Amino acid sequence: MIIREMSIPLGFTERHLRIWGLRRDGLPQAEIARRLNVTRQAINKALRRINNNVSQTLEVTALAAKIEVRHIDPKRGILLGFSHETKDQAIITFSTQHGTHIWHTYTGQCEGCELHKSCREVILDEAGERGITLTEAETKKNPAEIARFVFTKIIPGLEP
Repeated sequence: MIIREMSIPLGFTERHLRIWGLRRDGLPQAEIARRLNVTRQAINKALRRINNNVSQTLEVTALAAKIEVRHIDPKRGILLGFSHETKDQAIITFSTQHGTHIWHTYTGQCEGCELHKSCREVILDEAGERGITLTEAETKKNPAEIARFVFTKIIPGLEP
């Protein structure tokens, strides 16, 4: 897999990213409200806006990259699509740490790529941010193999 990095989208505050991250981590709205010392209703309202912003961000990124949307999950910040341009599956992720990334299925050699180190760092951060534990052996694989493993844990029915 290869990635293209995009900037964190407009319309998000640090607080929104924190709320989204806590919810993505599985915390119920009442617990998020308690941690942030606000009402559950305030969290509910914020999450509606956040879900809309995440969905729009993923969809606009897909449109700009000419990726056909096949599945979108704003709660997890992930879009599964297909690039007719590159004739491969594409995954767009949204994370609090790295913003938006486009991941294309890639079968070539990662080691020769100038983005090898960056891809490895980002996919390991994605795994950590999403609570996916990797063995030491898995972390030593090339970024494409790590990405396939991580995304099969996030997207139901995705082939490894």
